[in-house]
Amino acid sequence: MDIDPNSITDGPAITEDIMLIGVEAEWFTTMNTKFETWSGFPSWLSWHAIEGSTSADMNIGPGFGNEVWNSYAGSLKHAMQLYDKAKENGNNHYQGIAGVIAASHWFYIADVYDMAPLDDALLGLEELQPTLASQEELYAHANGLLNEAIGLFQGSAGEKSPGTDDYMLQGDISKWSKFAYSLMARQAMRLAYSPNTTKTAQADLVLSYLENGMTSNDDIVAWQHLDDLANANIINDYMNRAYSGGLGLTPGNFLIDKMNFYNDPRREIMFTFSEEDPTGFVGHRAGPPVETGKTPSHYKFTYLSKSYPDYIMLYSETQFLKAEAYALKGEWALAETAMKNGASAEMTYVGVSEVDIATFLAQPSLTIPTNEEDAQKLIIEQKYISNVFRTNESYFDFIRTGYPEFDFDYMIENVYNTVTFPRRFPYPLDEIEKNPNVKAIGQSDWFSKGTTWDNKP
Repeated sequence: MDIDPNSITDGPAITEDIMLIGVEAEWFTTMNTKFETWSGFPSWLSWHAIEGSTSADMNIGPGFGNEVWNSYAGSLKHAMQLYDKAKENGNNHYQGIAGVIAASHWFYIADVYDMAPLDDALLGLEELQPTLASQEELYAHANGLLNEAIGLFQGSAGEKSPGTDDYMLQGDISKWSKFAYSLMARQAMRLAYSPNTTKTAQADLVLSYLENGMTSNDDIVAWQHLDDLANANIINDYMNRAYSGGLGLTPGNFLIDKMNFYNDPRREIMFTFSEEDPTGFVGHRAGPPVETGKTPSHYKFTYLSKSYPDYIMLYSETQFLKAEAYALKGEWALAETAMKNGASAEMTYVGVSEVDIATFLAQPSLTIPTNEEDAQKLIIEQKYISNVFRTNESYFDFIRTGYPEFDFDYMIENVYNTVTFPRRFPYPLDEIEKNPNVKAIGQSDWFSKGTTWDNKP
């Protein structure tokens, strides 16, 4: 029996199929941990507006985001342990899946810290002061894992093949391959304004990757929660702990205003009617109490239910990426088609009728503008509406593009910064104190500049 947590021994019973489901569970937890509604992304993005309590004013401290850095000792480390075991055993498809999951971590670390350690940080007590790699090096490392994984997926599985132990994609290697390509497209778009690239070159990369990317909602990568497991779904748990008198989470005013502007048919699926407008939808400004007779809309428990998934990537996102890529290339008709495909895919996924989808897509406000900035604005707005409580992409899209054009003072009472939310994560304090490589860089002002790719003119 192992009694030293720093020296756990491997054994023949610890096989790839035993490890995979735990690695996947840690993965989605790390990716979506900033969905917590008190001080995370939901208030910043107007997905949620707390009623009658101190709002998430966006003033963060050095502890914010530590769970991402801590993945060096948790979810990222365990993904790489699975990768190493599968590689040693010649179980290629397990190695590929672990490589894709690890790559997702490396991208996240690069996107919020800019400079961070590579594999030497996974050594624990053997390397307490790892050196830092640049964002470009972290991206290259992640893309190398994805390219390797795609090659592994094209070959034989080895002695063991993933099946039901792969809870997210049920061992469907073609879906893992499509996700790997789609993830490369996501991150290629992230670099559209990076100093070492050009936006048209990155747009071409996005489109080339998506030729082999997701093809339908069947390819969505997500962890499906179960109705009979209490407290397993953190978003549904927040529904039950919201300061709304048992009515659930309250959508923000900015989000509802946007959906009302486009007469979005998803509102009836996602939200209750408001008290003030019994046939309409009204959001809330985070912080103030609700006035008598003016109870706002709330998320329906049938929507943010116990079984609501934790998402890693949706097919609709790939279509919005494609739309933005075409817009950056000045191909307006293709951009509009792809944007509408993204909205349609998301609406189909949540159960909007074909008639309502067609009516929505026919409105003149969804005609793509024939200039890059306005086209990008429209595409990112539609992507934002389709991404509520889905993934972190709305956070990164605002930093990268400036869209949607949030009105933070309107959205949040006593907001700390009226221009932007934090554009990167601070390094953990103990890293600043104990690792001279981190101390040499110092703590950046997370409101003034994000990471290297935060460089739009």
